[in-house]
Amino acid sequence: MDIRWLEDFVALAALRNFTRAAEFRNLSQAAFSRRIQSLEHWVGTGLVVKGSQPVRLTEAGVQFLEEARTSVDRLLEARAAIRSGQFEVMSQIRLAMPNVLARSDFRQVLGRIGRGKQSFSVLVGTTAEVTARYLAGDADILLVHTCPALPLPEGLAAQDRLVLRADRFLPYTARAAGDFGFPGTPKAPFPLIAYARRAYFAELFEHVLSRAGQPAAYRMAVQCDMSDVLKEVIVAGHGVGWLPESAVDPASAALIAPVGGPAWEVPLEICAFRPPRGTGPQVDALWRALQGGG
Repeated sequence: MDIRWLEDFVALAALRNFTRAAEFRNLSQAAFSRRIQSLEHWVGTGLVVKGSQPVRLTEAGVQFLEEARTSVDRLLEARAAIRSGQFEVMSQIRLAMPNVLARSDFRQVLGRIGRGKQSFSVLVGTTAEVTARYLAGDADILLVHTCPALPLPEGLAAQDRLVLRADRFLPYTARAAGDFGFPGTPKAPFPLIAYARRAYFAELFEHVLSRAGQPAAYRMAVQCDMSDVLKEVIVAGHGVGWLPESAVDPASAALIAPVGGPAWEVPLEICAFRPPRGTGPQVDALWRALQGGG
């Protein structure tokens, strides 16, 4: 059964004339009549009283008309909704960013663009996860931390890169707990709130230790790959842990404070990446907005 047959039948019932209904449907009268006959064959009974002028519906035709109208309306509404949804998905800008930046910087990205000007799909996870998804083509733009002193993560060197702002990676402790004797001694190591080995910030932590100029002695207290979780553990007073400064909101800053001084810090950059080849006008417009060009 073809939805056009239902539309033909609804038009015929409204206009009550084969010639006018055929013209309305932009068909020859012969083709229009064949489609009405096909519909009657599908229903299994006559819908139109043969030879009547003006056209009259049979009892079955009257019964079927309301169902035909309802079916046509529902099908057209469903098609419109699907097409609209598909357009919305296709027109969305796909952003990928780690959880820590989703909390601290996504609002700033939206602020640069203005309300209601774009539609976004946001992919979050660990730095390693979202970088891999971006490089696999699952996102149009990637936002991540990078460290000027370290090579870019594999695969990102060939991408277009935009520095959004500076950040720092530094150790924090709960104000109420003290500094735990940081940076510790072999006999009195400080409790470390650390990143899991696979985390990007774990590599940064090792870089900090290598350039600090003095040894650090610690015991592992808690290990996780999410900055938000580590921050809560630090706030609770379980030890010293490194965080991006951007992750420390005003409420958290009232409860935790940096320790150790500049020797234990490393500068970071919050960067946006996109493929070097064009990705469409909407992504280009966002990129210009991130550059400050509107």
